[in-house]
Amino acid sequence: MIREAAINETLNELEGLIRAKANYSVINAKRTVLMLRCIANGGNTWSKVAKCVEDFEGITVSLTSLSNVIRTLKRLGVIRDYEFLDTMYREAAIRLGIPNYSRLFLNPQ
Repeated sequence: MIREAAINETLNELEGLIRAKANYSVINAKRTVLMLRCIANGGNTWSKVAKCVEDFEGITVSLTSLSNVIRTLKRLGVIRDYEFLDTMYREAAIRLGIPNYSRLFLNPQ
């Protein structure tokens, strides 16, 4: 029960990060989720993570865009060397949903 509460708290933290990113870049927020999920599912190198994100999006993704996301996750202490610094981050990243930001454009408030 304590472990589940810790995972949920970490998930809330990551979702807050995603919401903050969405305020200035919807694409960056989505890629942050994708990168977290890719790393959580074994993407332990730059090429694996980039391929995972590109496969999901179905397009070639800017290396600068991906580098910015990785740099932010490192700076926040979430990852290092494509591994989570805390197992709770990995567990929470697996549970992250891919956000549907179309509602932001359909019903802006």
